[in-house]
Amino acid sequence: MREPDQSEILDRLRLIEHMMAEGRSTTQRWGWMFLLWGIGPLVAMWWEYAWPDTVLAWPAVTLACILVNGAVMRARRRRGEARTATMSAVGSVWASAGVAVLVLALAAAWSRALDLRALYIMFFALAAVAHTACALMLRWAAQFLAALVWWTAALAAFILPAPQLRLLAAAALLAGNVAFGVWLTYREWKYAGE
Repeated sequence: MREPDQSEILDRLRLIEHMMAEGRSTTQRWGWMFLLWGIGPLVAMWWEYAWPDTVLAWPAVTLACILVNGAVMRARRRRGEARTATMSAVGSVWASAGVAVLVLALAAAWSRALDLRALYIMFFALAAVAHTACALMLRWAAQFLAALVWWTAALAAFILPAPQLRLLAAAALLAGNVAFGVWLTYREWKYAGE
């Protein structure tokens, strides 16, 4: 087998860089999802605080978010948006994190055996891992900043008093999902005409 020459190596590196840039560009079109999964939990938290029937807050809001998420995903598939290997990998990371959150939340609610602090730490760490994995795949500093928000929240959850964990979660959702989603949406709209 022959060794690749320098031009082949440069072509391969250009292709890899192009794929990462395409992944970053495609990820910008997913700002709505970060907004949905940032605002949704904030609505559930507000519902728990403001309304008397808090048992339904998380199941109702989560179900609504899942339905909206599914409807938008289906509409995007109908439009025939291209799906690269990088975007499949990114989607797999987020799908795995979503399934893990759902399974852990259901198990915690059913068993009542899990400490609330541990649950917050697990959820923060899952968001941090998903953001970190995608930031590393796409070599994207902006998403790494979102990951740092979640890593910071996970570490802070070990230290803060239990009553402040909900406020920490709200702050992490605002900075790690909502702000990131707003930024992605802004970039999508800004560069849509180009």
